[in-house]
Amino acid sequence: MGDTKSPNKKQQFRSEIILHPEWNCIYDVGHIYWTGSLQDGRDRGKFHYFCPIGWKRYAFYVTDNFDEKFKGWSIGYHGTKFAYGLSILLSGLAPGIKAVLGEGISISQSIIYASHPRYAEVKRIESKDERNFFLNGKYVQFVLQCRVLSKNIKEVGPESLGARGIAIDPNLSNDVMEWLVDTQDKDIMDFSVPNSTIVCTGLMIRVTDNHPGLLPESQWWYSSHICNNKECCCVGIDLRELMKQRINGVKCNFIYE
Repeated sequence: MGDTKSPNKKQQFRSEIILHPEWNCIYDVGHIYWTGSLQDGRDRGKFHYFCPIGWKRYAFYVTDNFDEKFKGWSIGYHGTKFAYGLSILLSGLAPGIKAVLGEGISISQSIIYASHPRYAEVKRIESKDERNFFLNGKYVQFVLQCRVLSKNIKEVGPESLGARGIAIDPNLSNDVMEWLVDTQDKDIMDFSVPNSTIVCTGLMIRVTDNHPGLLPESQWWYSSHICNNKECCCVGIDLRELMKQRINGVKCNFIYE
């Protein structure tokens, strides 16, 4: 997709982020929407791709001949803090210090799982610039959408947030929530190198009119680990206040403006 300045390279060095607006999209009824595993004829490896309802994707230009390059690559998600996002996009991902499944990078097939505040910071929209960009939204999260070379997924394991007895994602078992991706002994998995096993292809953004912890798909949070410690869970609100709103039946809606 698009032109390349360096025909000898299949993938450009990401010293800057190049957007690809043609592939931006909103995932919801009335926009881009499907149920179950997407059946569009594209080869995404052995892992199914489900509709990330409620999210808007800002696509990145990655390479020419996108479908050819990523044939057999599966789609996964990586939640992160806002302060780390740009650094990750430009420099790549580092293996987790406390990886539950072992040494490697943790990715999830489920954006519902990746959006837990343990992984994806919930940020209240406060500054004038933020309000101008997100308009009527009050809270925002972002998650990195990645392509992962399926053969380099070393292990598929269960969720690690203690969500026992409740289904996290209706499309997946809790026993297959985390992928451990081989880093090929690299300290940083650079998205820009041609042989990278993980490539970030888009930024997923969810904007809501109230706290996303009030969404139906977030109710599993309260049966898992969640806390007020910002070094652990970036909830974006005092957890007691959020629980109070939940008990009082406060609703939350997606904002796509």
